[in-house]
Amino acid sequence: MRIFKQLPNSMLSDEESVKELSEKSSARILLISDSHGGKNVLFDIIEQHGKSADAVCFCGDGMPDLLGVIEDFHNIEGYDALIPKSVVFVQGNGDYANYQLVTSERLSITVPQQIEFTVAGKKVMMTHGHRYNVYIGTKELKAEAEKIGAEIVFYGHTHIANAQKKTNSTTKGKLTMLNPGSCSVPRGGLPHTFAIVTIKKDSEQAEYEYFEIKWDRNGDIEFTPFEPPTNEINLLW
Repeated sequence: MRIFKQLPNSMLSDEESVKELSEKSSARILLISDSHGGKNVLFDIIEQHGKSADAVCFCGDGMPDLLGVIEDFHNIEGYDALIPKSVVFVQGNGDYANYQLVTSERLSITVPQQIEFTVAGKKVMMTHGHRYNVYIGTKELKAEAEKIGAEIVFYGHTHIANAQKKTNSTTKGKLTMLNPGSCSVPRGGLPHTFAIVTIKKDSEQAEYEYFEIKWDRNGDIEFTPFEPPTNEINLLW
């Protein structure tokens, strides 16, 4: 059974898997955010889509949910196939900086405010978003991405799904900025959502699919395609 460890870059993974993720010609990322206590829905998303993903990225506000899901999966037969080889996360404004992950051993987890990592040759920046005032737009977030040379940005905090394709002001290269929305408590009249992102080494911009989370009258969950807003979001207008 695979045993996660936290690497110096804060990812839950192992050196070989991180290297493999960075060098793949094409990689699938399961992108989720803002579960806010909705561990069950987070469990269902990862259970269905984790097996086909190279990494799961959680943009904060629900770290106990994410770690709880990993602990629950650890007791399920076929655990290795359910959880992607790399788990990436950042601290939301409602999260603590330190947690414990208890599987076959107890692991102290440090949750970073921001993380940069490489997927299929592309630099990815991930942060919750509150430090960049994303309630009033992505201008500050974009400036930080350009400063560090990121080509893809993952963030949350607004609870509103959003997908923007921009141009780097300095290099004129492509920049993809994705917010998966909230899987548990969406805002703006939007549904519960998450995203699957495909990053290809030979493609300038990331590709993405968003999914709406629905429950039928029996409480069974299903995921249906969803088109996210692509305009700039300002919650304080």
